[in-house]
Amino acid sequence: MSAVSDSTDKGIQVLGLCRFSVPSEGAFQVEHDSIEERRAMLYDPRRLAQRFAWFEHVLLPGIAAQKDAAFRLVVLMGEDFPDPWRGRMEAHIAAHPQLVVEYAPPLHHRLICARAIQAHTDPGAKIVAQFRLDDDDAVAVNFTRRLRRDIRRASGLFKGDAPVAVDYGRGILLSAGQGGLTLSPRLTRYWTPALAICTKPGDGHHILDFQHHLVWKEMTTLTFVDEIMFVRGDHQTNDSAIPAKGDGFPLPEELHRTTLRQRFRIELPAFARALADLD
Repeated sequence: MSAVSDSTDKGIQVLGLCRFSVPSEGAFQVEHDSIEERRAMLYDPRRLAQRFAWFEHVLLPGIAAQKDAAFRLVVLMGEDFPDPWRGRMEAHIAAHPQLVVEYAPPLHHRLICARAIQAHTDPGAKIVAQFRLDDDDAVAVNFTRRLRRDIRRASGLFKGDAPVAVDYGRGILLSAGQGGLTLSPRLTRYWTPALAICTKPGDGHHILDFQHHLVWKEMTTLTFVDEIMFVRGDHQTNDSAIPAKGDGFPLPEELHRTTLRQRFRIELPAFARALADLD
């Protein structure tokens, strides 16, 4: 099995993208006067330490525990990503066969993301289910298996050439603030974690081409809210603001930690200690 096709099963490739501190043009709500200023912000050691704490304690455990291992997550970083952080990330890549790294020059963000996706797209796949995770997000351990199952069950929607979105709208907002870690169950529409855009290989569509909250205007969408499928990180360095209030669902507080541990392999006490060690 080739390095690309090991993320394809029965014609469906599951291919994710995680952008990790990528100096580029056009990607940030916060503006900078130069790429040098943006690079200085992204590569600030304190900021990188925080990003690694989220990546290692929130994103990575669920990715490593996926019940369907036929997928690939591309970790995209700047070509000048500094040491010792570079070596730390490359150690994670080496330890997890579903992870692969791409280094990009400071060009337009959509261009370098498209190139990263293209480099790992299986031309022999019938459907490429693209998803993206920020380095402070997570998907449930059955995300890749569930995604393939739902695509197969709705196979009639995927016979044409137009992209189709598959959205999982039940998740948890994990917030880190001065009061510690708090969890808020959320019912959402087209948030980026656990949202997949299903395309055909070589059709020119890439997940960063679409504004996630407007995909319903551009393509057929399927939304499932029967399982808790994502965690979204919320903290002071988020580039875009997350609404403080939103639709929720009942989840007794005594089940919060159990849910994170069982569904995402997130251990809240260990994560809290890692954040505390940054201070």
